[in-house]
Parts: sequence; C-alpha cells; structure tokens
Amino acid sequence: MSLLIYGTITSIVLALYAVGFSLTYGISGVANFAHGALYILTGYSVWSFLNQIGFPYYLSAPISVVIIAFLGFLIYWVLLLRVRGVPLAELIVTFAAGVAVLELLMWKGFYGIQYSLPLFIKGGVKIGGVAIDYQRLFVAATGLVLVIFLYLFVHHTKIGLAFRGMAQNERTALSVGIES
Repeated sequence: MSLLIYGTITSIVLALYAVGFSLTYGISGVANFAHGALYILTGYSVWSFLNQIGFPYYLSAPISVVIIAFLGFLIYWVLLLRVRGVPLAELIVTFAAGVAVLELLMWKGFYGIQYSLPLFIKGGVKIGGVAIDYQRLFVAATGLVLVIFLYLFVHHTKIGLAFRGMAQNERTALSVGIES
C-alpha cells in the first residue's frame, strides 16, 4: 500500500515536470534540455532562500519560481531567438544552457542529496495503514491543481488557443495575427 501511495505522489510531481516539458516542446517545437536544469535550480533557489537568507516558505517558493521563470525568458530571449528555425542549433543551445546551470550549481557546492528542505507543514495522516506527512499531501494536491489549471488554461483561454494554434501550424497562426 505504501508503494502505491508514495508512487502516486511521486508520479504527480513527475507529471507536472513532464507537462512543462511537453508544453514547451509542443508550442515551440524545441526540446528544451535546459528544462530539467531550471527545475533543479528552482529547488536550489527555494533551499537558498529558506536556509541562507531565512525567508519563510510562502515567500521562498514564489520568489524562486519568478526568478527562474525570468532566467528561462532570458535564455529564450538572448540565446534561442538567435538560432530560431535551426533545429540542431536550438538543441545545442538548450543543452549548453542546461549544462551551464548544472555547472553553476556544482560550482556553488550543490551536489544533491545532502540538501533537504525543512518541513513546512508538520504532522501527518494514516491512509490504509501508511503514514503520510502533510507536506507530501500538500505537494501532491498542489501538483494536481496546477495540472488541472494548466489544462483549463490551454483549452479555455485565448492565450491557450494561441498556444495550440502555434503548435499545430506556426505559419498559419502568424498569418492570422497570433504573435509568436
């Protein structure tokens, strides 16, 4: 039973990561190899705000997401726009950006497993005889809410329609006035 519960929680987190990767690839046609590195950098940023600066969780997570989203935008604006339309160059640029981010983390001394986040929601519950802490349940619930929100955003907004139009046929979408 614990394998099922913890497997489901981990699957939700990985699904959220995969949705981000596939959305990026589906819209731009670029397999963004920097996506995983930016995902890791976000976690490191949250950890840094919590442990080195002393910010609370409710500030650390959103600030980190905004900072890393801005970094992703900079990677797009500074690097990817210059090689747009050259698929191999796009792959090399995203791979190089990902390696650069990972090397930066290693240079800062981040090697992974020794870093852990403190609990921000204490306590837990037993489900089917398996003890699950509230923090994991919160992460799973947040992941589900974000996946549902993303689905609704892509399928029920004008921006989502533009995303889908660009993914299907960029040239036609541009000809009807959808900005890329």
